[in-house]
Amino acid sequence: MQMFKSLFVWILIIGATIVAFNIFEQRHEVATKVPFSSFVQLLEEGKIESAEVKGRRVIAVTEEGQRIETAIPPGSAIVDEMVKKGVRVEVSAGDTGSGWLINFLISWLPILLFIGIWIALMRQMSGGGGANGPGRAFSFGKSRAKVYIEEKPKVTFEDVAGIDEVKEEVREIIEYLKDPVRFQKLGGRPPKGVLLYGEPGVGKTLLAKAIAGEAHVPFISVSGSDFVEMFVGVGAARVRDLFETAKKHAPCIIFIDEIDAVGRSRGVVNLGGGHDEREQTLNQLLVEMDGFDTSEGIIVIAATNRPDILDPALLRPGRFDRQIFIPRPDVKGRYEILKVHARNKKLAEDVDLELVARATPGFTGADLENLLNEAALLAARKGKEVISMEEVEEAIDRITMGLERKGMAISPKEKEKIAYHEAGHALVALLTEGSDPVHKVSIIPRGMALGVTQQLPIDDKHLYDRKTLFAKILVMMGGRAAEEVFYGKEGITTGAENDLQRATELAYKMVSMWGMSEKVGPIAIKKVSNPFLGGMTNSVETSQELMKEIDEEVKRILSEAYQTAKNIIETHREPLRAVVSKLLEKETITCEEFVEILKLYGVEVKTGCKKEEAKTFESGEVKEEKKEVV
Repeated sequence: MQMFKSLFVWILIIGATIVAFNIFEQRHEVATKVPFSSFVQLLEEGKIESAEVKGRRVIAVTEEGQRIETAIPPGSAIVDEMVKKGVRVEVSAGDTGSGWLINFLISWLPILLFIGIWIALMRQMSGGGGANGPGRAFSFGKSRAKVYIEEKPKVTFEDVAGIDEVKEEVREIIEYLKDPVRFQKLGGRPPKGVLLYGEPGVGKTLLAKAIAGEAHVPFISVSGSDFVEMFVGVGAARVRDLFETAKKHAPCIIFIDEIDAVGRSRGVVNLGGGHDEREQTLNQLLVEMDGFDTSEGIIVIAATNRPDILDPALLRPGRFDRQIFIPRPDVKGRYEILKVHARNKKLAEDVDLELVARATPGFTGADLENLLNEAALLAARKGKEVISMEEVEEAIDRITMGLERKGMAISPKEKEKIAYHEAGHALVALLTEGSDPVHKVSIIPRGMALGVTQQLPIDDKHLYDRKTLFAKILVMMGGRAAEEVFYGKEGITTGAENDLQRATELAYKMVSMWGMSEKVGPIAIKKVSNPFLGGMTNSVETSQELMKEIDEEVKRILSEAYQTAKNIIETHREPLRAVVSKLLEKETITCEEFVEILKLYGVEVKTGCKKEEAKTFESGEVKEEKKEVV
């Protein structure tokens, strides 16, 4: 709206100038008005040389060159008299007094429109009327940062869960912003810059807002891409303006999200040369961070998931002094995050957030927030007043496996094979020590999967022994083994493709990375880094003989696991048939229902559905609670 007001003012100014110019041009053409009788007398005396008749007016030129004007009375034959006297007479259409306006519009309106459009485009390019304020044409060098002053971030540490150690690490920054004198007395200073890095969705931006909310200081937020511009020098100018703005609102926090957009390494790694716009912007950022004093109360917080590509000068002491890694939350952290996001959700009494936390290993805070939101949408779609555990589990399945493909046509024979495949996975898992407890078995197609056997680990594991890893491979082989036992080698399907891929990858890691093979020995020939943090897979050069030994050992592990799984299923053919019948009837059965069928045949379950000791998380403490073994 402000832009259109300014444009209207410009049009008025230009229009008034042009109108004044037209009036000035016409001033010399003004004729002297005389009575009609005087005009007739001059005509009789032959002193009129030419005349122009405009409606009821006559503008004549005398012998002396004087312009005179008079009005023609009705019924007068003065025009005929002038013709008889030999006066050159021109007759034009009547003048209503607005001819100059019509002429002006025809001549100048297109020019005015072009000028107005040009001004609007220039204001758009320069950010006028936007974050830089209205009426500031050509303000390319102004920072696009959003400054939260009166409305400070309302996020506090109570809204951030699952990263208690990180919160303790940044708490001294808050204390400094609240009471800088206490630190200055001891000669201490806070870090000039804090770099938060981690995978997408772990809560880097949320933590920065919480720091500002706890410290009750202005929060200046900007993205790294806001500094990147096609015009030379604009990025550096915006960096200068950003720090000038921060000094006016000190003490405050500057938050630069996705700093890798402007902070990439310079030099040989950068193929764009040494004088491009991004490098100039980075140079200015380095100068500004090195130039301001922490006594001014300015703390720079940046976030990225690619710390490996940042320029070393940006990470040296005196700039980003402190670098904090934010990991994915563990099972206890996921439980605390779920409690935060469940505050504004109407959950039914059967919703077990601890179970949800166990069922979502690897989920970030953003994933968990999306999980509860999906559950709320599903409950609303069903017309429910509260969110039950059914919607939560369905939301987990939708996120991890995809949408339920209800319209997919599956023949009864294929459906039976899918049931045997999934039941084989679950049976091996229940009868193998070291395997994670089974949660449910389903033959409902979702995403790319035709069925699923879901296992819920009690805790997040950080160290795996050989027994546990071999148990995982056993469970993966259970589906294919069940197909061969009940349908023969000719009846094996393509459904085990993903199982074989994961089992082979795990076996290779056991042999070539973790030294779990007696034949190959303790050797590591592969190093895999986190791809979200810029890591890559690096292979060490090895001999062909060693690679052959590794391949043979991997094949031995897989063959041994497959034969073991096959023996388990052959031993329990009848209980598995009963499970498959139940599965074909209900399509989804719980672990408890699976175990009840096995008990009818006298099968002793080794892992069960729940362990004897399950953890509950209350008030940040881990309590051990005895639960009945199923």
